[in-house]
Amino acid sequence: MKYLVFSDIHGNAQALETVIDEIGEIRPDFVVSLGDVVGYGANPSDCVDLVEEHCDIRICGNHDFVAAGLAESENFNVTARISIEWTKNSLSASQKELLSAYDTVKRHGECLFSHSSPVSPLDWEYIYTLGQADRIFRETDERFIFIGHTHVPGIISHDLLSGSRVEKSSKIEIAEDRRYLINTGSVGQPRDGVSAASFAVIDVQRGRISMRRIPYDIMEAQERIRAEGLPESLASRLVVAK
Repeated sequence: MKYLVFSDIHGNAQALETVIDEIGEIRPDFVVSLGDVVGYGANPSDCVDLVEEHCDIRICGNHDFVAAGLAESENFNVTARISIEWTKNSLSASQKELLSAYDTVKRHGECLFSHSSPVSPLDWEYIYTLGQADRIFRETDERFIFIGHTHVPGIISHDLLSGSRVEKSSKIEIAEDRRYLINTGSVGQPRDGVSAASFAVIDVQRGRISMRRIPYDIMEAQERIRAEGLPESLASRLVVAK
């Protein structure tokens, strides 16, 4: 079984379309969106439609949750609140219904998919530390756990004897005695200093996990943000990628 998994599109249709172009080359059995399809970027409607068309599994992120009307934006910072209110007005009623129907956690085969921690998905916890990863490994059973939310890609592996460790390579061979927590990074707004869209591919049969990066037309994405009158920081951040 081969999965192509991505997260945190954030209304960036230019980045998402570039990742979708890779589907034909990679030919995964399942395509998975881990949420935050909308928020920040200027093309939320296009992104919702593309995820509906191309993804087999759709997970709800915190921005999707608010855009669908399932929660208020009181915990968002000022820029995020401005963009999510604009996003709400840009989405159709049917698109909001699609967002509200997304799963918060989804199990499929040996995989577990969630936007943030699958242990308490609606707390929207940012997973940065090995201690947080240990808790997830303790309280779940699946061999491969996929998350997003931090916009920073990475792989943490775990076994009962040696515990958790950060894998240093972006392409690894799956060890029989280890489990894996994979943060796919962000398609539309990376925050690890690399502006290229990030996603993950896991080939269970061949025993491989790889983190992929692909460049896209950032200038067009920026121009669309500015044309909609959204905060300038949302455009400049696409280049800074932090």
